[in-house]
Amino acid sequence: MKENLIQTIEERVFDIVLMFNQEFGCEVDHTLTSNQQLLLYLVTQKEVTQVKDLARIINISASAVSQMVSKLEAMDIIHREIDPENRRNSVLKAGEKGKELTKEMNDKRTAIVSKYLKKLKRQDLEELDRIMGNLSDIIQDEKRGSQS
Repeated sequence: MKENLIQTIEERVFDIVLMFNQEFGCEVDHTLTSNQQLLLYLVTQKEVTQVKDLARIINISASAVSQMVSKLEAMDIIHREIDPENRRNSVLKAGEKGKELTKEMNDKRTAIVSKYLKKLKRQDLEELDRIMGNLSDIIQDEKRGSQS
C-alpha cells in the first residue's frame, strides 16, 4: 500500500515539474539553454562558484562546464575572477547581464508557481511547506551520509 502511494506521489511530482518547466520554458528568453540557466541560477542564487562544484551538481564534466562558462562569458553573463583565497583558482560571478537575467528568471518562476499555490488554502500551504521541508532535510541527510 505504501509503495502505491509513493509511486502516485512520484508521478505527481514529476508531472508538476514537467508542467512548471514547460510553462517556464515558454516564458523565458530562449537565449540560454536549460543547463546555462541552471548554471546561472547556481552561481547567482546558491553561490556555487567553482567549475568542479558546478560539474558535480549539474552532473556533467568539468570541461563541459568550462565550455558553458566560456559561452556565457562571451555573452557577458558570467565572469571569471581570481579566487582571493587560492590565486591558482578562479571563481565565477554574474555580470550585469547575468544579474538581469537571473532577476527575470526569478520573477517568472515566482509568478508561475505562486499563480497555482495561491489557489490552495492556507492550511494546505502550511502542510505542504512542512512536508517539503521534511523531504528536503531527508534528502540532504542522505547526501551527507553517502559522501562520508
